[in-house]
Amino acid sequence: MHTMKYLGWSLTLFLMLFLCSGAALAKEENTLTMYVAYGGPEVIAQKFEEATGIKVAFLTMSSGEVLTRLRAEKANPGADVWFGGGSDAFIQAKKEGLTQPFVAPNAKRVGAAFKDPDGYWTGVSLVVVGFLVNKDRLASKGLKVPVSWAELASPEYMDEVSASNPNTSGTAYTTISGVLQIKGEEAGWPLLDKLYANIPFLTKSGSAPGKMALAGEYAVGIAPDPHNLAGRNPDAPLAVVFPEDGVLAWPSPVSIIANAKHPENAKAFVDWCLTPEGQQILMEASPRVPTTDVETLPGVPSLSQLNLVPYDILHWGNERERVMRQFNERFPKFQ
Repeated sequence: MHTMKYLGWSLTLFLMLFLCSGAALAKEENTLTMYVAYGGPEVIAQKFEEATGIKVAFLTMSSGEVLTRLRAEKANPGADVWFGGGSDAFIQAKKEGLTQPFVAPNAKRVGAAFKDPDGYWTGVSLVVVGFLVNKDRLASKGLKVPVSWAELASPEYMDEVSASNPNTSGTAYTTISGVLQIKGEEAGWPLLDKLYANIPFLTKSGSAPGKMALAGEYAVGIAPDPHNLAGRNPDAPLAVVFPEDGVLAWPSPVSIIANAKHPENAKAFVDWCLTPEGQQILMEASPRVPTTDVETLPGVPSLSQLNLVPYDILHWGNERERVMRQFNERFPKFQ
């Protein structure tokens, strides 16, 4: 009888401990940690905390550094969310099992071209490629503002175009592969031959050509988000052009890291980024084109204002080695 009574108390105690433990696990700590490759993270973290009460700690780094860290921490990740960076890196992370799927309720507001079909990442904004034009330099050369890739490839812009190197710049590779997608490879490579004949040398960084146009060193810089530099320098003689024959863009995503320690808080952040309120705050922190149809800030184009090319990220990511080999063979002057 005593043995039966003891077993009964032991079972009750075990059940109580199990239930208490389950309750503790069910309620996460009110914190979220992120690896960030996005502008204005302080503002975004503060506004998210105000909206949800979840405190955010973050570490900023490049996409490549995030990938390296996630590989090293795969069994015990140091963050819950990866926020911002190149979509090609997010695609690679999915292949390696470094992120986990989550389809946020507000992801339905994002076009299919800007999110992973299985929910491993969702674009929160777009990086768009355009021309930053120095009107004074252009006028001194007797040239008009080019409005298309075809016009920029005209010989009259010889030595007046600045661009970055596709071997080191995602902007440049998107430009090359995007032109090939717009025109088709048969017509696209000859157009690139003419365009790069106008470029005396290539910069290492994608942001450098815009700065060189701002400084008046070149008439036109092929740049990511050229409206940002123009917006920060309202008195400079600048014009922003998004090419009429096709605007190239790639999404800047958010993703939940595999084995995240605060998965519910991570889901709350991903969905908040895609709400109208979250999209506005992200735009104020870093004035990029939003992936949803929200009202844009002055100087920031909306999706409906751009002739966006349906750029195939997966295809051109897989073709990168072949395209780069052909580019380097066609343009030995840049090697």
